[in-house]
Amino acid sequence: MFHKALSFLTLLVLLCQHGVRAVDLITCEGQTAHLSCARGTINVLSANYGRTDRTTCSTGRPPNKLSNVQCRSSTSLSVVTTRCDGQQSCSIVVGDAAFTEPCPGTYKYLFVSYECILPTTYPPPTSAPSTNLVTCESGTALLGCSQGTISVLSANYGRMDSSTCSAGKPAVQLSNVQCTQSTSLSVLTNLCDGQQSCSIVVGNVAFTDPCPGTYKYLFVSYECILPTTYPPPTIAPSINLVTCELGTASLSCAQGTINVLFANYGRTDRTTCSSGRPAVQLSNVQCTLSTSLSVVTNQCNGKRSCSIVVRRNFFNDPCPATYKYLFVSYECTTTK
Repeated sequence: MFHKALSFLTLLVLLCQHGVRAVDLITCEGQTAHLSCARGTINVLSANYGRTDRTTCSTGRPPNKLSNVQCRSSTSLSVVTTRCDGQQSCSIVVGDAAFTEPCPGTYKYLFVSYECILPTTYPPPTSAPSTNLVTCESGTALLGCSQGTISVLSANYGRMDSSTCSAGKPAVQLSNVQCTQSTSLSVLTNLCDGQQSCSIVVGNVAFTDPCPGTYKYLFVSYECILPTTYPPPTIAPSINLVTCELGTASLSCAQGTINVLFANYGRTDRTTCSSGRPAVQLSNVQCTLSTSLSVVTNQCNGKRSCSIVVRRNFFNDPCPATYKYLFVSYECTTTK
């Protein structure tokens, strides 16, 4: 008993010394677990690939695949620590290929608890590495910085090659690869520079059409300008949360209050929340809802915890017939 109490106290002291809180992440079998630290590096505290309750990752699964709640893989922690410890981000496909199969016939999930170890001092930063973003015509370009503010480096609305954003388009709409819009950069800088996040619908309304008859896309390169000095760390690393449609997104802060950095209700890839879904419900990866951030901030900002049922009658439906999910990035802000 004394040993357990001492271990807990030691962990608590370590967490306080580093100024971070543990992040709990659950990823269903067949999906990809993404661990990341906006600042510092990953330190995995615990992990289990298996099943310890009947409700987690249970949607659409028969009872016989959920009944074994004593399912644990003894290699879980070593697999995740080997892959992720000391990294700023890492990804693991959750399945028997990565972990030893602990219970055949049971639908499993990966639970990971980790913290982000912060450096004790910061070098004088200038900017984060630049980010290149391509958004097809009629899609919504989402620029965002988890730290600092946006500085657009270059931009073009048009077409510079025949392969980008070409799926399903006739050759005649892809042949003009000298299509450039001279005002692209000024449009983006006026809208986004100095902001933490911004969005723009890619089309002839926002930009003058440089080449009628050509299917265009927006290319943007931007960086996140960081402050030249850091105050003593009072904000935990940002937490990324993915919740599938009809699930409940639960945001919480052990210390401080929620500050939502970014949110999108829709779909931007084919793998997230894809288990058991037909391809037609996953094909639209340009599905974004511009009001997502305001909806989540209104619901959660300034609170210790909040819950949102992810469904279309709470958010406006940005793409009917597509199976969607809610992605939220938030931090826990503490006051002195």
